[in-house]
Amino acid sequence: MTKIPMVDDFTPDELRCTTCLLPMQYQSKSNGKFLWQCFKCGKQYLISENIDTSIEERWSPPR
Repeated sequence: MTKIPMVDDFTPDELRCTTCLLPMQYQSKSNGKFLWQCFKCGKQYLISENIDTSIEERWSPPR
């Protein structure tokens, strides 16, 4: 299993999807959270810029 890195003031170079193991793509930063998405399966990670908050996982339709 791939560990999701905690985000400080930077975004990691690569984040792999835990479902299909392909590299996820950084999309945007909104409300203090970085959005990463896998375009094959649609999995999304919302990673807070604050270390003390949790990581949210959600799904969207694949493109």
